[in-house]
Amino acid sequence: MYLACLCAENFRIFGAAPQKDGDKDASLSLDFGPATNVLVGENDSGKTAIIDAIRLCLLTTAADFYRITRDDFHVGPDGRAGTFKITCGFKDLTTEEQAVSLELLTTDDDGNVALYVTVKAELMDPLRPHRVAVTRRTGRDGQGPALDGAARELLKATYLRPLRDAEAELRSGRGSRL
Repeated sequence: MYLACLCAENFRIFGAAPQKDGDKDASLSLDFGPATNVLVGENDSGKTAIIDAIRLCLLTTAADFYRITRDDFHVGPDGRAGTFKITCGFKDLTTEEQAVSLELLTTDDDGNVALYVTVKAELMDPLRPHRVAVTRRTGRDGQGPALDGAARELLKATYLRPLRDAEAELRSGRGSRL
């Protein structure tokens, strides 16, 4: 299985999808291939936001704990968004992977089996930045069943922090030399 697509609305630098004809599309929509994919861009172009969006969908494990805060919600001309949505689509599932997540699967536009995971976050109290309600559901529109334990294990991944974080730890003496 591989991550085939990522869509994000109102997450950090990525704004809203068009609501009506003529609206600007400020959301993120990326397609990935089954081989190695590389993100290249200038500073503050959204590379880390893309990695963190994937992290949220994959339920990654890492030494650091990632908590969604008010700063993760897009700020546009109309102010801060109250919700955001991230969807990851996975394709080329093996027979075993399909069996583990059978009731969670969807067919894509080409009729192939796919697993879509959508994370939706909503600010509960604008004055308390850590009061965020989060739901994680399946289906293209995020209206499918919630992920069960077996599917969570299937998607669990390890997040490798950016090299600059590892270099900073080495300089501070907290990290170990390789």
